[in-house]
Amino acid sequence: MESLNLKTKLLYLLLVVGFGLVVVGLVGYFNLRSMRNHVDTLYFGSLLPLGELESITDTYHGKLGSTVYLWSHNLISNEQAAQNITLGLDTVDQMWGNYLSHDKRPEELPYVDYTESQIESMRSYFLQIRGVILSPQDPQPVSLSILSDNIGSIHATIHQLIHYENAAARYEHSLILTQHQNSLMQLALLLCVILGFVMGLAWMIFTRIELQQRQLIESTETLKHLNLKLEHASYTDSLTALFNRRYFNIVYEREFKRALRAGKPFVFLMLDIDFFKQYNDTYGHLQGDIALQSVARILKATLQRPGDHPFRLGGEEFGVIITETDCANARLMGEKIRANIEGLQMEHKGSKIAQILTVSIGGVCVIPTGLMGDEALMHTADTNLYAAKERGRNQVVFTNTL
Repeated sequence: MESLNLKTKLLYLLLVVGFGLVVVGLVGYFNLRSMRNHVDTLYFGSLLPLGELESITDTYHGKLGSTVYLWSHNLISNEQAAQNITLGLDTVDQMWGNYLSHDKRPEELPYVDYTESQIESMRSYFLQIRGVILSPQDPQPVSLSILSDNIGSIHATIHQLIHYENAAARYEHSLILTQHQNSLMQLALLLCVILGFVMGLAWMIFTRIELQQRQLIESTETLKHLNLKLEHASYTDSLTALFNRRYFNIVYEREFKRALRAGKPFVFLMLDIDFFKQYNDTYGHLQGDIALQSVARILKATLQRPGDHPFRLGGEEFGVIITETDCANARLMGEKIRANIEGLQMEHKGSKIAQILTVSIGGVCVIPTGLMGDEALMHTADTNLYAAKERGRNQVVFTNTL
């Protein structure tokens, strides 16, 4: 029972661990999915500086270039042109400053430094144009072709930086996606390994418990069998294999009370081998043991009903309890036992009544009452046994009263 309780507890623990792993796996999976959903946002966030670079190129083309073009064709005043150039340069400086505020990778700095030098050159160039515009007393021609070349050059430089930024952002995007996939695979692999380890450990524990349980059951059965053998040995006479005096006391009390409750006859016989001391003196104790075993076999063979109980009470003395019968049949049973032992025809030269082994039997058959004591019944059987010996032995003396 305790092993079953332990197995149940381990099963519950395994279920809790498995459920915990599933929860951890699901949380990790959804977190990675959430990160995957933000990957594109992260990617486009990396492209924010590109918008500032695009604004710079638009300022050069739209604000600064068109202002010079309009001024050279007298479409705007000198003051308006100078103001537009100043605002355009301020816009470029602001956008470039915003761009520089973003983190830059070491490998990106050469591109940034080169672009910054080009922007400074363009700033000087437009400041010179503004100076020309603001000096109408000494007008100098502004070459639109040079302007176009300068704007084209800065445009190419900035777009090269934009191209690099775009490529770097795509590369970072691909790295994050790869890390995302690797994280998913690692999470799945880790959970599988842990779950497999837990399952394997649980299987080993269950197998061990099952083995110990089988061993415990086998040990219990063996112990039970040994206890039964020990109990049987404590109740059995080792020489004759009949029940001994100890077990006789138990059965005697039990069957007497049963007969008392049922109001049925209770029969007790006492047997004694005739001249057994002379038998041992003549043939030796080893042969005497054989004689005792022979008498025990006759008792077992004659008394085969469930209500018949033969015992060895000690030495050459035997006792028989007979239930579920009447007094007449009990007397016949005593005569049958005596005749069967005589029929063994075992030689007994020391006997004074015959040259073979014989027994004397004293018996009593009564219907027990509440006033009747155990010792009185046994005393009557012993008295009848003594009478059988006094009358010449090899006979049965049987009475129906105490």
